[in-house]
Amino acid sequence: MPCHKGLIAAATFTMFAGAAQAAPEVITLDKGQYLASNGIGLTDLSGTATWDFSKNLVTVMNVIKSGLQAVPDASLQVSTATYGTGTVRYLSVNAAAPVTALTGGFDGSSFTLQGVQTSGGHQQVTIKNGATRGAGSLSISDLKINLTTKTIHADIVGDHGVGFLDDHALWKYDTVSGPTTIDLGFTGEPTALSFTNTFSGLFLVNEMDIDNILVKALNLNNVGRAAFLSVNRRSSTNTAGFGSISLTTSVTAVPEPSTFALMGVGLVGLTLLGRRRPGR
Repeated sequence: MPCHKGLIAAATFTMFAGAAQAAPEVITLDKGQYLASNGIGLTDLSGTATWDFSKNLVTVMNVIKSGLQAVPDASLQVSTATYGTGTVRYLSVNAAAPVTALTGGFDGSSFTLQGVQTSGGHQQVTIKNGATRGAGSLSISDLKINLTTKTIHADIVGDHGVGFLDDHALWKYDTVSGPTTIDLGFTGEPTALSFTNTFSGLFLVNEMDIDNILVKALNLNNVGRAAFLSVNRRSSTNTAGFGSISLTTSVTAVPEPSTFALMGVGLVGLTLLGRRRPGR
């Protein structure tokens, strides 16, 4: 019997290892969805992507005296200071948006992150002042991070003829920290796949967006324009650009019922084999 127990254990391992050796499949898991791939069910997607404004971008918000508000489903965290003159200035700004979808390559053994989608963002509102010609408005929301092209897309809504730009290629990021491939280490029990990454050095894909989007939508004059140009001007003292995006997200992996059924058939067969006497 010990040898048959060894066979059973080996068969169980082989069944799960077979899924691990399957060809990678590119999948997109939406929030609230159950998706089967390579004998594994993926579900319970959750997480947040937080855009932290760089110090230079926070300075620009103060220069143009921009009002800030959240675009659902994101939340906005703003720290301010009030000076003796009564002037209120931003110290830090970040917009945290829930993750709504993950795209990646999955082979039943590991998941390689290739894309992230989020919901919501923030809106900037300007009035007539020393850096603007008058009132303006710009919202940046629904960020989509493409790890293959290192590009971050966004939905843009702006005043003064900018209108709605769907899935606009807004920034390139310079670096990503944290592992982008997670091994499942599957034991047959529900297992969490968790990603913690930071995408740093956000610079515009097209510098013309400063004039075509930022200046137009926010109704900036040359002072405001120069402020945004400085944010996007890469140098040894400006490696952050528009800031960074911190991602924390997880997915639960569970064995598919068909995997358990196959394992059960194998175990039954091996058990019956173990009960047979030599020579019978």
